[in-house]
Amino acid sequence: MSRVALLLLIASTAAADPAPSVMPDQALGADLGVATGGRVTAGGVRVAGHYLYQLSSSDWFDGTASFTFGGGTAACFRDRADTYVCDHGLAQGGAAELEAGVRHYFTPQGQFWPFLRGGVGLRYVRFGNDNVSGAAIPLHLGGGIRVEASKGIAITVQGALELGVGAFGHSLGAEPQLGVAITGGVEFGL
Repeated sequence: MSRVALLLLIASTAAADPAPSVMPDQALGADLGVATGGRVTAGGVRVAGHYLYQLSSSDWFDGTASFTFGGGTAACFRDRADTYVCDHGLAQGGAAELEAGVRHYFTPQGQFWPFLRGGVGLRYVRFGNDNVSGAAIPLHLGGGIRVEASKGIAITVQGALELGVGAFGHSLGAEPQLGVAITGGVEFGL
C-alpha cells in the first residue's frame, strides 16, 4: 500500500510542477513601444518585427526591421556663428532600420526567460519639416524578458540603449545618435 501512495505522490508532484518550457529554434515576433530621440535622433512610436534563429543552447540570432514615427515642427536653424544646428525633441522625426543582433538567454525561471541583447543596425533618419535626412549606424544594448503564454506563443518586454553616429546633409555632417527604446510584443514559434 505504501508503494502505491508513494507513486501517487510522485505523480501529483510531477503534474503540479510542469517540465520547463523549451524555446523554439525559430520564431517570428512583433513589438510596439516608444523610442526617445533628440537633436537628430528620431523618437516616437516604435513598431518592430523580429526573426529569431537558434545559434547555440543559449544564443539566438535576432534580425529586426523597425520603424519610428514621431511628430514635431521645424527645429533646425543657423546659429550666430552661421553653423547649421538641429535641436529636435524626444518624439520627433521618423526612422527605418534593419538590425542584426544576438539574444543571450539566461537560465529560465519557470516560464520566464530573461535575456541580454546586443546588435548593430543601419538606420535611415528623416525630419520632414526641416528637409533633413541621413544614414546612421547605431549599436543596440539592452535586455528583457520572454514569458511563455502557451505552447509556441510568448510575450516579450525589452528595453535598449541606442548609441551611434549618423551622416546628415545640410552641412550637419557627422552627428551622434543617442536614444532609448522600450517595447512589448508577442513571438510565435515556427
